[in-house]
Amino acid sequence: MHRFASLILFLLSLYSASQPAQAAESPPPAARHIALLLPLQSESFGRAADAFRQGFMTAAEFQPSLPIIPYPTGDQTASIVTAYRQSAQAGAALVVGPLTRGAVTALLEKPLPLPTLALNTPESHGALPENLYLFTLNAESEARQVARMAFSAGHRSALTVTANSALTKRIQTAFSDEWLKLGGTIVARLSFAPTQSDYQKLRAAVAKVSADMLFLAADAAKARIVRPYLDSALPTYATSLVYSDNGEAGRNLDLNQVRFVEMPWFLLRDHPAVMAYPHPASPMSVEMERFYALGIDAYRIAALLLAKPDSPTGWPLDGVTGQINLDKQQFTRELAPAQFRQGEAVATSAAP
Repeated sequence: MHRFASLILFLLSLYSASQPAQAAESPPPAARHIALLLPLQSESFGRAADAFRQGFMTAAEFQPSLPIIPYPTGDQTASIVTAYRQSAQAGAALVVGPLTRGAVTALLEKPLPLPTLALNTPESHGALPENLYLFTLNAESEARQVARMAFSAGHRSALTVTANSALTKRIQTAFSDEWLKLGGTIVARLSFAPTQSDYQKLRAAVAKVSADMLFLAADAAKARIVRPYLDSALPTYATSLVYSDNGEAGRNLDLNQVRFVEMPWFLLRDHPAVMAYPHPASPMSVEMERFYALGIDAYRIAALLLAKPDSPTGWPLDGVTGQINLDKQQFTRELAPAQFRQGEAVATSAAP
């Protein structure tokens, strides 16, 4: 019996060897999707990335398109480049991200085979790759808008007062560059550190300056402290950095009459786009909610890019982060003019 079974197996093996080889089963085709390339695993940027992801997914519920697949990364450049390559291999039709300036810069060093909506500007660049678009929370562009707003209101000589930080210095530089380009003059550039003696020195320096407006580059906390040491009669302008929330108007009384620009998301509750989308399910700080709103508009832009990647149309887009236009490969945002009145930020017309 054992010999018979062995004979049968031997004959079967000969038969199998004589048959043509069967083609191996091919892998399933990659599914087209939107890749979210975000630093969700980063200790420094994870919260902002998750707020953006929530806003992006919220907008997708109201305007379904392709499936959305997150590709979480950390801070390492290698992981970002690897995730981009993986998304391309997995069938991504569009990449949204990265979020940080260093990550966007790293991507520029590699070929970009997919339409890519980056969420920051590279550290330095010439012409952008034709597949790359930029959509950012850019404080410098806000400063330039404020310069145009103040100039159109009739101001011509400016005093700038700047908190001592890298961000506020960039904001001051952007305002000054735009102001000078418009034909205005900078009477003086003053800065301060958060110390009582510095505030007193600032008060004395401001008193010696003759200008018809003041540009304040400071965050909300520092702006509230320094404002009493400035000339309250001097028309004062700032960026959205001075806005923290409208929950406690008493905290902002020292900012009364300060003009700034802000997203419609926070100040224009009857704005059509703002009314269309729910706010975060869990409360967020204003800083984090800016990324949530950016996620909403990024999804709307992504849908337009998917519809016509070579030359997307649909601009201007009335977004929750501002009126969005496409300037070459950069999406610009025009924010809503606003002013503090009785400690509360309210939307205004552009001119006083």
